[in-house]
Amino acid sequence: MFSSSGRLLKRLAVLDFDHTVCEHNTDVVVRDLLGPGGVPPDVQSILRSCGWIPYMQRVFRLLHQGGFQPMDIASAIRGIPEVPGMKSCIGNLVRHGFDVIIISDSNSEFIRLWNDFNDIGSYIHTVFTNPARFDGSGLLELRPYHYQTECSLSSKNLCKGKIMEEFLRRQHDERQVDYEKVFYAGDGKNDVCPMLRLGSNGYACARRGYSCHDALQGAIGKLEHPYAAKVLQWTDGHELNDLIWTELED
Repeated sequence: MFSSSGRLLKRLAVLDFDHTVCEHNTDVVVRDLLGPGGVPPDVQSILRSCGWIPYMQRVFRLLHQGGFQPMDIASAIRGIPEVPGMKSCIGNLVRHGFDVIIISDSNSEFIRLWNDFNDIGSYIHTVFTNPARFDGSGLLELRPYHYQTECSLSSKNLCKGKIMEEFLRRQHDERQVDYEKVFYAGDGKNDVCPMLRLGSNGYACARRGYSCHDALQGAIGKLEHPYAAKVLQWTDGHELNDLIWTELED
C-alpha cells in the first residue's frame, strides 16, 4: 500500500525484550550463575553509584574469573522460555507485512543467542540494544548503546523513545516508508518514554501485572495535552496478537 505522496505504507511492532519476548530478565539469569552471595558488596555498590552497564560489566568479569565459559552463558540464555505465544505472534505479524523491531536494555549478544536459538532472528527487522561481544579470552565485553542526559525517564545508556523516533525518521527519509500503525509492547518503566511519544496512530501495549501500565498512567496524568495513543493491556503473546488484529479490524 502506498500513500498519496508515493511512500510505502506499512505497520510497525516495537518490542521490548526481557519479560516481553523472553520470559525472564537476561542479565539477571546470567548474573545468577554466580550463585547466592556471588556478587560482593563492592560490586553491588557499582550499581548504585555508576548504573547498570558498569555493574553488569563487573558481573561478567566475575563470571570470567570464576571459570565460566561463553558456552555456559549461552546455555543459560537459551534456556529462558518465551513469553507464551510470543514467537507465533511475531511470526504472524511479519507474515502479514509488519516490520518488527526490538529496543532493549539487554545486550546484542544475549538477544542474538536467544533469537537464533528460537528461530525468530530472521523475523526481526532491527535490534537496538547495548553492544556486547566475547573477546578472545571468553570475557563478555559490554558497552552502552549511547550516552544521553536529555530524557529523565530513561537510563543514561539507552533512551528507547529517542531510538524509536530516530528509526521512524530514518525509515521516512531514507527508505520512503511511513507507518500507518505503530504498536509498542513492553513491561517496564523504561518503556514509558517511547509509549509517551506515540501519536494518534499508536498503541501502547503494557504487559499486565508489570510496572509499565501504572507508570504510564501516572505519566499520562502529568501531560499538558491529551494523550493521543490508545493504551492496551496484554498477558501473553496470544492475547497481544489478538489485540493487535482486533484494533486493525475496527
